[in-house]
Amino acid sequence: MEELYLSRVLSATQIQHFLQTVMLGLTAFAWDMLVGDEQPMEFDSSCPTHIFFEATESEVPHFPQHVAIYRTPRANEEARALWLGQQLSSQFDIAVLVPFTHPEQPDDLYYDIVFMKGESYLADDSETEFGEPDAKPVRIVGSYYLPKAHFDSFGNLTSP
Repeated sequence: MEELYLSRVLSATQIQHFLQTVMLGLTAFAWDMLVGDEQPMEFDSSCPTHIFFEATESEVPHFPQHVAIYRTPRANEEARALWLGQQLSSQFDIAVLVPFTHPEQPDDLYYDIVFMKGESYLADDSETEFGEPDAKPVRIVGSYYLPKAHFDSFGNLTSP
């Protein structure tokens, strides 16, 4: 599962179109399964090219929308989330926060990457109290280089 937090709420249609544009071999469906919505009629769980996403309200300050994407390939989920976040940021001119495992501090759960205009920044959410009305925002630490990753039309990593 890939998780993205968006600085502006996008419609389900915009997200669906985006996913199907960047991963042409997959068919994306909007389905808020966790809140009890009915499965879309066209969605076939036995079809490996059918994926779905949930777009819900977020508790992260300045990132009002949470997007969770399900049924993509299990391998390289974090790299794919970063790749999707960067493209989403560029395409819609929004900030996108993606949870991140820092390679030098893999046990520190408070790192994120924030994409702004497609550029990547290391962020720290250790002082952010999610869901609190007066919570401090996620703190941008500075620019952060991410190696270029490429994915095929089915969401599989083709180059590190």
